[in-house]
Amino acid sequence: MDWDKSRPFLEQYAELKNKVPRIALLVIDSINSDYTNNSAENKNSYLIFAAENNEDCMYGRLIQNCKTSVDCAFLYESELCYECTDCKKCFKCIYSERLHDCIDVLLSFDMRNCQNCLLCVNGRNLSYCIENVQYEKEEYEKKKAEILASHASIEKAREKYNALRAKAIVKYASSIKCNNATGDYMYNCHEGVRLFDVRNSKNCSYVADGEDPTDCHDVNNMYFKAERCYNVMGSLQSTNCKVGVFIMYCNETDYSDSCYNCVSCFGCVGLNKKNYYILNKQYEKEEYLKIKTEIEAELRKEEIYGDYFPPAISPFGYNDTLAQEYYPLAEKDAKEKGFNWQTETSGTYGKETIKESEMPETIEEVTEDILNQVLVCKECKKNFRITKGELDFYKRMNIPLPHKDFECRHQDRMKKRNPRKLWPRACMCELKNHQHGAEKCAAEFETSYSPDRPETVYCEQCYQQEVS
Repeated sequence: MDWDKSRPFLEQYAELKNKVPRIALLVIDSINSDYTNNSAENKNSYLIFAAENNEDCMYGRLIQNCKTSVDCAFLYESELCYECTDCKKCFKCIYSERLHDCIDVLLSFDMRNCQNCLLCVNGRNLSYCIENVQYEKEEYEKKKAEILASHASIEKAREKYNALRAKAIVKYASSIKCNNATGDYMYNCHEGVRLFDVRNSKNCSYVADGEDPTDCHDVNNMYFKAERCYNVMGSLQSTNCKVGVFIMYCNETDYSDSCYNCVSCFGCVGLNKKNYYILNKQYEKEEYLKIKTEIEAELRKEEIYGDYFPPAISPFGYNDTLAQEYYPLAEKDAKEKGFNWQTETSGTYGKETIKESEMPETIEEVTEDILNQVLVCKECKKNFRITKGELDFYKRMNIPLPHKDFECRHQDRMKKRNPRKLWPRACMCELKNHQHGAEKCAAEFETSYSPDRPETVYCEQCYQQEVS
């Protein structure tokens, strides 16, 4: 469309955004994985999101290089895992968090190189332990079987796990090989401010969900070596881009949406392999630069240049996005800030053929007839069904059927992760055999553990001395 100098640029951009057709889902090079999104190279997978190179996985977010795992989040290089969060290189682990190189670990937290452990925390190189106490193999297997016997016994054990987890010693931030970086869930990050779920970054600030970004600020979901990007959400290997969403393999592409392999584009939507476009219209280089400069001057005059798109432009309600997971708002507050709000509820209600109270307690009771039944979530009352692949997994792992639908299970997992906020705190260590001697440790830091939380929060040095 032609740029109209007499009208606000963002008003024209919003019109274009509403006209251009969109791809329904972003699924790349996948097999039998149609019901996934922001995903690539998956096989036989269902309802996984931000997921790459997985096989036979279901109901997950940000899982990579995994096999036959269900109901997991932030899971990497793992197999046969269920209800696991922030785990890497694990096999046959269930209802656990922050595991690394573990096998057959159940209801445990912060474990490294452990196998056959149950209800353990802060474990290193443990085997056949319950609550960090060594057991004979036969006794251990007996107690494990008792816990997995029914849905009720698992729920009781999960309550005990939550109590043990609350008493765990935690490092102020989940960070490995980081230097002068604040945030949480970081790996190999250098010179960074408020980084969350970021790996291999250099000189970045206010980044969430990123891998290999350099000199990027106020960005989300940046992967494959994005450089010098600002206020961009969703990018692969882009450089020098400002204010955009889904900007893939682009350079100097600003105020744009769903553009691929573009160079020097401004205010564009849904373009591929284009140069010198404004509002999806091509110009000669000199004319492009002239108009771009005029639009930037307009935005500077209004003191909004560099700001992200106005919230009213979003096609989604605030409560229908990931923002609500990390920064929850009530409807009134969201609307006061200019956000849209989704009032219509999706899903089916009141069509269940089995009441929640009638759900089988054990997986042994379940036959394939369950695939024909409509279940009801005990939390939100939404109806859901069990798929064939899901049932096969539960049978294989000897796990009772879930009593909640996928979305409520996902919300339960996300509530266990720390918020994307930081508080100034001091190390809580008072152990005299540490480097600080008889005095309480004086180390101070920013942490995602709020002061009212029950965990014992240590600085890195005290944590390493006590746990590692």
